[in-house]
Amino acid sequence: MMTDGENATLGFREVIPDQSALIQWRNITIDTGAAQSTLQDIKVPEYGGGYAYKSQSPAARNRYIYWRVCHDIVELWEESLDYDFVHNHVQFRFADTPVLEGLSVHETHQFVFILLATVSSVHRICLPHPQMMQGTKSKPYSILSELTFQTLKEYHNQHILNSNLAGEGLPHTAATHLMSGNGGDAVFILGQTGGTLLVVKMYDRPFSIFTETIKNASFMNRLFTGFVPGMFRGIEGAETVTSLIIHELGGDAIAMGVCRDGKMRSWSCSKLQCILVHDVLENTAEAGRKLNPGAQRHQIRGCSEGDEFSIGIFLNFMEKQVIVIYQPSIHLGQLHLRHIKTVYPPQFDLVDFSLTSTYLWTLWTDSNNDTQLLYASVRDNDNIKASFDLFSVVLEQLPEKDIPLTDPYLDPKEVYLKELFTPNRFSSHTLRKALGIYRRNVDVSFTGERDMWKLQEEVDSALREQIEPRINSDLTEEEIAQITLEAWATFYSHTLQYHQVGHKPVGIMSLDSDQVIGIVRKQVVSWIRPMDALEYLAHAPLDSLNVSNLNGVLSEDPVISAAVVALARPLRTVREMLPQEVAAAFILDLHHLHSPDQVGASITTSLLTDNTSLVTSLCQQLASVSGMVGGLRAYLDALHLDMGMPDALVLENGGFPVPASFSGALGGCAGASIISAVVAQLAKIRLEFCRDLLLLQQVAVQLGHQCRIGSEASSQLRSTLLPETSLLTQAYFALLHISTTAATIPNQATLDIAKRQLAALSLSDGPGIVHSPPGLGRPTAVLELFFLNSGGDCARSLVMPTPEQSDICNDIPSKTWTKLLMPLSVTVAQLAWPISRCLLLVEWLLWGGQHGTVQEYVRLLQPWCEWNSCSRKFILGVALLNQGEAKKASRLFMAALEGVIKEDFLGIKVAGGTADTPAEQFRVMYCLRVIRLLEQSGQPELALQVAEQCVAVVSADHPSLSALYLVIFKHHLELQHHDEAFSSLLAFPDPHCRRNCLRQLIISLHDRKCLKTLINYQYGSLESDVVTILENRARSADILVNNYYDLLFSFHIKKHNFKKGACVMYECALRLNVEGLGEKGLRQQAKCYLACLNCLRHIPPDQAWIVKPLPKAVDDCNESIGSGSNGSGPKRNSDGVTVISPLVRRRPQVKVLELTHIDREYELVHARLKMLKIQPEAQSSGGALNAADTISLLTHGRLFRDAVRLTKLFEQPLVPIFQSLVYACMHPQPSRSSITSFQEGDGMHKESEENELWNLLKELVEEEEKGKQSFLHHAVSSVLLQHTIALPTWLVNSYKLRNTGELLQLYVMHGLLEEAVRLACQYIDGVLGHGMDQVGLLNALHASEPPVWMPYTALDKLLLELREVQQNNYYSKLSSDLNSRLHKYRSELERVSQDRLIFLKG
Repeated sequence: MMTDGENATLGFREVIPDQSALIQWRNITIDTGAAQSTLQDIKVPEYGGGYAYKSQSPAARNRYIYWRVCHDIVELWEESLDYDFVHNHVQFRFADTPVLEGLSVHETHQFVFILLATVSSVHRICLPHPQMMQGTKSKPYSILSELTFQTLKEYHNQHILNSNLAGEGLPHTAATHLMSGNGGDAVFILGQTGGTLLVVKMYDRPFSIFTETIKNASFMNRLFTGFVPGMFRGIEGAETVTSLIIHELGGDAIAMGVCRDGKMRSWSCSKLQCILVHDVLENTAEAGRKLNPGAQRHQIRGCSEGDEFSIGIFLNFMEKQVIVIYQPSIHLGQLHLRHIKTVYPPQFDLVDFSLTSTYLWTLWTDSNNDTQLLYASVRDNDNIKASFDLFSVVLEQLPEKDIPLTDPYLDPKEVYLKELFTPNRFSSHTLRKALGIYRRNVDVSFTGERDMWKLQEEVDSALREQIEPRINSDLTEEEIAQITLEAWATFYSHTLQYHQVGHKPVGIMSLDSDQVIGIVRKQVVSWIRPMDALEYLAHAPLDSLNVSNLNGVLSEDPVISAAVVALARPLRTVREMLPQEVAAAFILDLHHLHSPDQVGASITTSLLTDNTSLVTSLCQQLASVSGMVGGLRAYLDALHLDMGMPDALVLENGGFPVPASFSGALGGCAGASIISAVVAQLAKIRLEFCRDLLLLQQVAVQLGHQCRIGSEASSQLRSTLLPETSLLTQAYFALLHISTTAATIPNQATLDIAKRQLAALSLSDGPGIVHSPPGLGRPTAVLELFFLNSGGDCARSLVMPTPEQSDICNDIPSKTWTKLLMPLSVTVAQLAWPISRCLLLVEWLLWGGQHGTVQEYVRLLQPWCEWNSCSRKFILGVALLNQGEAKKASRLFMAALEGVIKEDFLGIKVAGGTADTPAEQFRVMYCLRVIRLLEQSGQPELALQVAEQCVAVVSADHPSLSALYLVIFKHHLELQHHDEAFSSLLAFPDPHCRRNCLRQLIISLHDRKCLKTLINYQYGSLESDVVTILENRARSADILVNNYYDLLFSFHIKKHNFKKGACVMYECALRLNVEGLGEKGLRQQAKCYLACLNCLRHIPPDQAWIVKPLPKAVDDCNESIGSGSNGSGPKRNSDGVTVISPLVRRRPQVKVLELTHIDREYELVHARLKMLKIQPEAQSSGGALNAADTISLLTHGRLFRDAVRLTKLFEQPLVPIFQSLVYACMHPQPSRSSITSFQEGDGMHKESEENELWNLLKELVEEEEKGKQSFLHHAVSSVLLQHTIALPTWLVNSYKLRNTGELLQLYVMHGLLEEAVRLACQYIDGVLGHGMDQVGLLNALHASEPPVWMPYTALDKLLLELREVQQNNYYSKLSSDLNSRLHKYRSELERVSQDRLIFLKG
């Protein structure tokens, strides 16, 4: 990668993004029909490369196609740095057909073409261009997703080479090219072992394929080859092409190749002849010498940028290797070469090289089998350059072979698992290969997000199976630990070996016209980025360091720049002398929060002890540094990511708006992984720099006089530089930790909790939802996930120039991502920099569900970082709250209270204040937000504690005091601390709020059945409010569910207010009459009436009354506003406008109820309750109570005694009841044992029901008819006689005693002549003095006694009836007997009358 400006000259460094996920390849096998016996011995090089889209459309931006070719397998995959693909990996297998080099990718407006050649075929793969595909950012499509076997087998995109050409030899190299224009015409040139070239032209429209052959260079050459023996011709197959490229020049496709004889030849594809032969050695220092061919083949590469085209030729000889750069051109129809530069690389094995317009990039493998990437500037005026013109790129080193176990308290398994599964360390493929050594079958079913986590469990299980058989009871703990260590070290060694194989380079790619440089390895793709000044000082060879390179970079002062360069040597010496174990122990001490300066002093002392050579070397190097303090200050200033202004490093108002073309830059997993890897590199190298600076300053302090350091410089070191270096060391350790720690992918429940907590804190502008691409299949670093979410947007916003720099803003979309990589990476590092006011990363960690990371990060910062210390306590508290540590969280919340005033995050964002908010208000607002957060998390006890602590520090007249007391009351009530809740209620300064809380207290105590507690409270002035609340609740609540009337009654009785208690119970009874159901409702109603009566009996009789409101009159309700009282029309004025009469307020109509009225209503309820037990189907409620209806129901239920009692109470007629009773006697029901058992008080004995009813009738008639009354006897007798039932003896005897004449009349009326005659005769006898007590006479007919009444009317009717039946002898005899009795009566009457007259006269 390249960047503009002076930093491009400092050097480059490799960055490997995390590609550890297991790749799911889509396999396609292609059979070209080649014979395996013919092709199996052909050796072709393994190579790789890449292609960047040239289109500037958003769909093609930062989008690449990569390939790896190994024998007959081609791996193709597409990747974007801005978004993520699915189904983007394809693997071709050309059955038994090796694939030649020369695979190329080309694009037109509509299509992307992939051209490749095999030993026996050529292929043109046509795919749609990204800008022609439909897709979304959430589900983008890769062009490879539509690649199928049928696409590859299309006849016009594939050609099988003619086997008749085998006489010329099999192809061993190739070049491919797509002709310019919008068509798909392709040219394939294959170099054959016989020295000829096979040209295949594949035309698009019309579809056609032509195959032609280009022979040796000239006819004379062919004769020379054919007739001169090989021993005299020189190199066998000298004209055999070893490497080819194709380029269009002058409208013709020109093939350029380098042959085995070291000459560069060019052929015209249209003329099919050689047009140029050039000896490359002529442009080297070896011109004229005969060099022996080396083990590697010669190679050629091209570079095209605009109208300029350059080629680079690599020649390999046993004596020397050389790379020569030319610029071809067509002049007057002839091809000419202009020499640009010659480079002499080291004697390494070339893997690949690439040429750009600016640099020559070469990829090597040295004698130690290590990879080397060297580069040199292309534009140079000198023709021959020395080898030191090739500069080395700093490549990523393999992980350490041995892992130092510096922490004795850690199990080796934990240490190795951490190393094996650290993000961006080992791929899933590598770990599976190593695991395959231990297990024949490795479970490959687990893929996706859980892949690495499941793989970790598999590795642990496999190693446990290896260790357990070796352990027995005879081994000591040390021996067991050693066995465990050996097992894990062995597995780690296997993993490291597979990792080394997977990182073997196969090719180099230069993309976007030298803007992007990458290395294709067997399993990963890495990128090359520019180094900053500190990386350059750390990695550049000491001999190449000079002031001119760094002048103006770290300091504008040349003296300080010279000191910076001079200090690089002792710093390098300290680093080289520091053992690996000591370096690891230093990191461990930082992890355990030890002071860096103390750790550095201890390390320095141990290094200098008994190491005279090191002391001498460092003293000499430090003594030679002029202005050492200034140089150290320059280093420290460069290490400050906050630019020395920590308070200024904050995101104000979200930064500047980001253009749409830049908004998603590096927004995919691949792009975010690059950013994360760069930040981790910066943090690691700078942490090492801080460590080396710390040790070097300790050396200067301990060896001050020997290093010629003055007292003033030594004092500055102790007082300023060492503390600052220690601070930076801890900051970079925290940054390295956060950039290498694996993130936790939160589940949806965690994210939902975060949303609710944001709502509780009123933080609507949170860091956003955590986005984790599905199927990532690898552990993601925290910083990578942060960049994928809010961190990336903020970093892009900060990288954007100010709106005033409009020219730069317009140029940003045209820049490649490499121009933005370092600014974005540094900005992300600044967002995560602890020494600043910016809390964006920590906020995202919290709301993104990274609670464990928050704890560890805050732990690393808390002892030394004074910036945002209180805010971090708050954030840590929220994290602990989500992890179930609520009490710790509450303590941290209150510990963070002191930072509300001085830290904007707490005061402005969390508390919601402004710059003008008073300090006390800040605290109250913060506490209220914390309380809401604790309430939302289900921690009322902790919310109560926070509220009480806040009340303790708030003034008595604070406007928010009511809110705090409300919280205290609410949570005391929720926790059932009723007394405390009541005390807090009394302390409310706001009367309205106090009444609301009182209502809540009453409702809660009632629902919890704490009625005694509620009644016993001393409410004082709130007593009227209590009564009002209870009355309202009683009248509004469902009386069958919550009967507040009982509570209100108890309250009044407690206060000895019996009259109000009676009113409450009466009102409850009235509601139960309407709303009560069944026996339960009636029982409650009866109890209410009894309670009401009881209360009224406890007060003086003159006050024993209550008031019952009456419903509004119907006339009043229907009265119209505009009508007159007399029904006339509305009144109108002179204008005809209706005059509305004023409303007349009328007092509500009431009724005074005394004990008698209430007792009557109770009796009705009691009667209904008794009746309900006999007849459950009877009506139990509904509507107002009615005596007549109740009596009717009782009669129907045969509760005659109760009916009689109610009838007498309500002064109703008794006759209907007795008539019903008579009917019951006439028609007894079967099995009324329940009635019998219930009505024992009614005189019913346990006999037959009929006897019981007759006995009841007798008793009631005798009880209810007093004196000479006979209306009941008449009613009973009438019913019986109507049904032709003989009157019972007791009834007849009783009736005769009461009213014989009336009985006689009934007999006559119903035609009972015999009974009538007998009764008449008996009555006449009684009148005459014989048995008068049997007919109810007080005296007989006598002159001295009062007159005796005689029923003449009845007797007349009887006689009349008897005359009608004279024909009947029986009735004739009865008539004679009656007449004789009447005659005797008349005679006696005449005698008595005479005596009476005499008596009166006398």
